[in-house]
Amino acid sequence: MHILILGATSAIAHAFAKRYAKEGDHVFTLMGRNQQSLNACASELSALGNNVIYPIVVDFMNPSDIIHAINESIQIGGSIDIAVLAQGSLSDQEKAKKDFQYLHDEFMLNAMSMIIPAQYIANHYKKNNSGILIGIGSVAGERGRKGNYAYGSAKSAVHTFLSGIRNDIGNEHIRIMTIKPGFVATPMTSHLKQSPLFVKPDFIAKEIIRGIEQGQDVMYIPSYWRIIMMIIRALPEKIFMKLNI
Repeated sequence: MHILILGATSAIAHAFAKRYAKEGDHVFTLMGRNQQSLNACASELSALGNNVIYPIVVDFMNPSDIIHAINESIQIGGSIDIAVLAQGSLSDQEKAKKDFQYLHDEFMLNAMSMIIPAQYIANHYKKNNSGILIGIGSVAGERGRKGNYAYGSAKSAVHTFLSGIRNDIGNEHIRIMTIKPGFVATPMTSHLKQSPLFVKPDFIAKEIIRGIEQGQDVMYIPSYWRIIMMIIRALPEKIFMKLNI
């Protein structure tokens, strides 16, 4: 099985890869922005099982580079069976209010760098009549909150686009999964105050695999976020604006 992971050095993506690597006999294409970090991830996966691993450095801000890297992964690893889109960064909302180049770059990274490969990989799956595409979104994309709407709006765009691909394909042999985690204890969130709502990356990875096995399309992880976000979405705007969230 060929598993392609964009943003492979992210904590969730790496935890996901490790679970499959323990099975052995898979081909992994790991894409990221830093060669040293990719090599470290590749080494760890290599030690877990009999797998073939190809690390590829990608400029996620360059659409042509992303497409070229995906084509390279197909040439060296064969048709893609599972693709994970996990690249991104937790935007600094205060900086985004003032630095418009930063705002542009953050939206490009958190939205467009996922949307473009999502469509390209979906087209690849349509030719093969099979494949699983997993987009890592966030509950932050459910509604514009004053503390993170630069990040949240990008994730909202990803959610909508994946939903569109899912409806456009309408093929039971092609799966387009949208993952909406809540708070996850990763290096990206290390500056945030930890609360009981935080979960480990491995928990997210385990739940994603459960979702693959059960045929789920949209997953809130942990599942209680589905109820929390249903309540938040239902709040009238005037009431929502008064909340300090």
